[in-house]
Amino acid sequence: MPRWLYFLLFFSVLAFVLSFFTIPPLLLFVIAALGIIPLAALIGQGVEDVAEHTGEKIGGLLFATFGNATELIIGILALSKGLVEVVSASIIGSILGNALLVLGIAVCVGGFKHGRQEFDARSANQYSSLFALCIGGLLLPTVAELLASHTHQAQIIERGVLLSDFIAILLLVGYVASILYSVFRVGDKGGSEEEEFEPLLGPRSEVAILRLLSYRQHVLANGKKGKTGVLKSIDKTLNAIVTHEANGKVAPEAVAVATSSPEKVVAAISGQQVTAAGKEHEQARPSLWKGLFLLIGATIGVGILSEILVGSIEPMAEVLHWNSAFVGLIFLPLIGGLPEYFNTISMALDKRMGMVLAASAGSSIQIALLMAPILVLVSLFMPVRLDLVFSILELGVLALATFLFSEITKDGELVWLEGFLLILLYAMMGGTVFMFGSARF
Repeated sequence: MPRWLYFLLFFSVLAFVLSFFTIPPLLLFVIAALGIIPLAALIGQGVEDVAEHTGEKIGGLLFATFGNATELIIGILALSKGLVEVVSASIIGSILGNALLVLGIAVCVGGFKHGRQEFDARSANQYSSLFALCIGGLLLPTVAELLASHTHQAQIIERGVLLSDFIAILLLVGYVASILYSVFRVGDKGGSEEEEFEPLLGPRSEVAILRLLSYRQHVLANGKKGKTGVLKSIDKTLNAIVTHEANGKVAPEAVAVATSSPEKVVAAISGQQVTAAGKEHEQARPSLWKGLFLLIGATIGVGILSEILVGSIEPMAEVLHWNSAFVGLIFLPLIGGLPEYFNTISMALDKRMGMVLAASAGSSIQIALLMAPILVLVSLFMPVRLDLVFSILELGVLALATFLFSEITKDGELVWLEGFLLILLYAMMGGTVFMFGSARF
């Protein structure tokens, strides 16, 4: 977690203390929002520490599950207060914030620094397919209710809620299927060795270097033909890791091995240098209990501050004369996802566009397939039900975002102009909702 985020922990304590006094709601909202930001980052840090002990598959599942824990907690507490419009807007706002604003800024920053940026188009195609499922799940209840109201059908609200529950379950099934494929590789037989090799797995740890070196030795040892491309890919990835980790995050022994010639790499795999690097990693690996403590403590802290934040939304909106849809669409997603946004932009500066797409598009898809259905089902136990009926404006922007994402990623490269287009679309949406709200029909 960046050091400057630790400073914001002061606001976490301050918001809790001030909640016992009568202060202006706008001030309390701002302080609580600032206090949630470092706690959201600590949740991510806790998941990362636990993932070091669980392995890639379970670690990936933990990241997928807790990736939007802050937004989910805020949404549940807002439902308990009856703020259905705020929760509904925050779902769309979280999706659009990642798919338009964060991705747009990351592409612009990376484009200005590195120029044209390339990535694997196959992963982007999978994201586009999942986006299409998200659009269908969020669009159909709205269209059905709109048509039913125009034809004066009876029990429109009740039937709309039942349809939302049914679609929420199907979206969760789609989420589970995506996890089985992307995390556990169920049914992914792969093709050639080169297709099975994924150089972006674990690029921030010395374990990645050791695995790459071991895999390189395996490729050299087997007698199959056509392994030159795989070796070049491994060497290129090793150089990229060393360049990124040159500030000392990787064990010096591992850096020395990775930067040496291919012959020295192979010789060092079974020698003292790799062994020393592996031992150093074992010693430096964070404690499992520390990770669990961070995860549980930060989640509890987010829950407490979220209740304070949600309680100040309506008074704050009245003071500023803002509609609740604008607060839910813009501010709540920004509060919960700000640490993740900075990480995504940092990836773009390191020219890792594949991971940028995974962080931004993947987070948007996770919100639609996991967070939204959970909130719908949780509302069964709340005073007011939440359905998947959104405003035409919100769904229109979501459809445009899906189309624009598919168009700019289908060629496997991005330039800063394409990122700027995403930012402009997000600004248009924000300005429209600020001026006119987001009435359903």
